[in-house]
Amino acid sequence: MKRIWIFGGSFCTGYQTGGGSRDWIAQLDADVTVWATTPQSPQSQLQMVQHAFKCHALETRMLHRPDYILYDYPPANRVHLPTSIPDTEQTMLNNKKWANSRTGHQFECGCEADTSKHWSLRSLTTIDEWHKWRRTDPVHTEFVADTKRKFISGELPDQSTHEYTRQALDLIKASGIPYSWYSANNTSHKAFEEHQDRYLNIHTLNGNVPSQKYSSMTFNHLSIVQNIMWADYFNRKIC
Repeated sequence: MKRIWIFGGSFCTGYQTGGGSRDWIAQLDADVTVWATTPQSPQSQLQMVQHAFKCHALETRMLHRPDYILYDYPPANRVHLPTSIPDTEQTMLNNKKWANSRTGHQFECGCEADTSKHWSLRSLTTIDEWHKWRRTDPVHTEFVADTKRKFISGELPDQSTHEYTRQALDLIKASGIPYSWYSANNTSHKAFEEHQDRYLNIHTLNGNVPSQKYSSMTFNHLSIVQNIMWADYFNRKIC
């Protein structure tokens, strides 16, 4: 059985959020390990890749290199909340959302979260929540004002964060392990020229289906039919 590593966000966390055997990852004919959380950011996902390659010997089955890697790259529309943890101390293990999403599922790597300190991130799409932060936290009051200013002036989304995605893809490519990468929110995939031969148009499963529509009302944005289509497509690709 092939060993597969998957990195991603909400499309890769359905097993954590009620998908069970209906989730496309659960239907893969492979020994799967998933590093995923939502919301995701280019920086947090790079940390997951770094952790997988540097610290993956936490479980017996992880001592072996994977046969294939799937990378669901995040768009550059994330903004980090203020944190007392310096950037140099931010890791996958103390990412608050990752720590809070542990379910003990067989797809997870078995890593223990670092609960002694946490950092977090939010999406710019949660603008409706900003007024709540302003009411309860003076630090967030300044953060909200600064973020809105940057958003209006065009400083956000911060396209420079694509550098984290480039580093993650470069690290995967340098490993020599076959890989594919994609994004359902794709707007900037051409920024990574050296990886275009591995890029997938996930909207059409590289031309296998008509353009897909995604929903915010399901456990991983995919319908049951779409979960089956994704599983069938990736099973053929990784076989």
